[in-house]
Amino acid sequence: MKQKKKSNSKAKQMMHPIMFIAAVLCCLCFCGKTAYADEAAAGQGKIYEFGEGEGYDFSASETGKVITESESTIGQFGVKGDIVDVSEKNTVPSYAVGNGMLQFFYTYDDSVLNAEEKSWHLVSEDDDEIGSIELGESINKGALVVQTSKDRKNWTDVYVKTNMFEDKPVENDKFYETTDVQLIDGCYYRVIAAYCLGRQIEEKSILFINMDEYEYKEIVEVYEFYAYSNEAANQKPVNTLNYSLGSKVRVSQDEGYFGSDVIEKDDPHYGWDIGQFFVSGYTDSRKDVEGNPVFLKNPGDKVALWFKLEQDISCLDGEEDLSISADHAGSDQYFETKATDFGHGALIIRYTDYNNVKHEPQIYTNYLQANATVGADTKVQLFEEGDYEVALDYEIKNDKMIDEYSHYRIYFKFAVRNGNCMVYPFDIATGAELTNNSIAEDGFYLDLAKSRYLEPIVKKENLAEGADGLTEDTRFNRPAEDGEQYTEEGIYTITVQNKYTNQTTSKKIYVGTNNILKAHMVTGVPVEEIQAHVAQGGKIDDDGNIIMFKQEMVEESSTVADEGSDGVNENSGKKNVLPVIVGLGLVAVIAGVIIAVKKSKGKKDKEVERK
Repeated sequence: MKQKKKSNSKAKQMMHPIMFIAAVLCCLCFCGKTAYADEAAAGQGKIYEFGEGEGYDFSASETGKVITESESTIGQFGVKGDIVDVSEKNTVPSYAVGNGMLQFFYTYDDSVLNAEEKSWHLVSEDDDEIGSIELGESINKGALVVQTSKDRKNWTDVYVKTNMFEDKPVENDKFYETTDVQLIDGCYYRVIAAYCLGRQIEEKSILFINMDEYEYKEIVEVYEFYAYSNEAANQKPVNTLNYSLGSKVRVSQDEGYFGSDVIEKDDPHYGWDIGQFFVSGYTDSRKDVEGNPVFLKNPGDKVALWFKLEQDISCLDGEEDLSISADHAGSDQYFETKATDFGHGALIIRYTDYNNVKHEPQIYTNYLQANATVGADTKVQLFEEGDYEVALDYEIKNDKMIDEYSHYRIYFKFAVRNGNCMVYPFDIATGAELTNNSIAEDGFYLDLAKSRYLEPIVKKENLAEGADGLTEDTRFNRPAEDGEQYTEEGIYTITVQNKYTNQTTSKKIYVGTNNILKAHMVTGVPVEEIQAHVAQGGKIDDDGNIIMFKQEMVEESSTVADEGSDGVNENSGKKNVLPVIVGLGLVAVIAGVIIAVKKSKGKKDKEVERK
């Protein structure tokens, strides 16, 4: 037995390291599965290597250019964000983003920039193009480009940086972040890094002239992937309750896109529209005093702005001579934006919150080329409660006329409000939400986060001494503030009205420990009636329930209470003895019958055995 125990003990000792290793492996597996929620490598990428002077045209590499799969690159590209799912779309990685944006990183140090002459090191490059991509400046010591596409065929530059690795010799921070417009509707991304490497292969000098020989290679790294908002992935505009917004005007002042002129018959924009904005996902709509739409949303509603592009921006209204031109120095005077590269149309959205604070306008440049697809409903943005202003500024080029450019603007305003009419009081002590006629002995506070635009009114009443006893006395009746606490004793009536639906909601909360007020809250019986009940012998429990007794019931209750724990007193002791004696006699008789039956059965069993 001892040996067996020893064997078992040894087995248990052997299990400890096994269990430890298994636990470590489980942890590693678990971490591996969840790591992509914060960071994911955006595919392996392709690395193109070209000889000196061959250029950086990676798109033509299949016709004779050299392609390598070497990982000896200057840095490493990756993306970070709340990535909730990784799949594949058209042979490239596809990332579903939960919350927030995707951040792009290309991490590197200065080891290649400052390497020795005989080692591969960065050299300046005069080329100002990467294939068909025009950089506007020389690549110099490395260029980084981000492009987006709706179809993975037509690409738009959204980020260009030249002399990247000399301006920032060491980089660990993000260099680009997606926009909500890109993710809401989903798009392809292409990240391109281009640079030239050189190294000394022979030292020479003729008559003190340096004639060192070098070899060079031109590198292009290309990473492609797709990304979209997980929340908006399966959302489509609702066929009903779609509200169209905005109409075009020709601006009288090109710089600043302000003022308006009549669009006459000879205007290149006469008789057709670039597209249409519309809102969907709401339950009902109203108009404010200025005639702007107010969209009412209920829980679960997702109010969204959409845009449907109706024109090929390179052939407007079917005319090859008409196109959307890139405005490289656009500004919007109304929003007071600085001069920036609007590209092929700039979409501007400004949000004003419930405190009437105007936030900085969001500008989505090159919107018509990079973010919209002809004939498709493209989601612009999801909206919560607030006031919104939207403008689309764009420039049209007419090739029939020399230097003929005209500028247009679509502008509109709308608001989003909660359609419900609710107020949310919470108990200070427990944090629980309070319903109508609740009791909060320590007080309560109001949370207006779910309905910022409702204006609750709070009335406080106390019991005051009057000619006829205690009466209700109103102490204040005023608007409530978000988060305001109410801890003084009294009855509080919270009333809120939705001015768009004309619905009203009221809730009563009692703060304190007065049983009469508790009963008033619980039963709704007027205070004076409750006082009358108490005067007639009624009682109120701690929960505010009224308990009424008849006079004889009160006397009987007091008699029982006087009996004490033995149930006997001086007056009733004799009466209680007889029932006790009778009861004991009955118990004795029943016990005797049971014993007799058992003895009789025992005798019969013995007789059976003898036979």
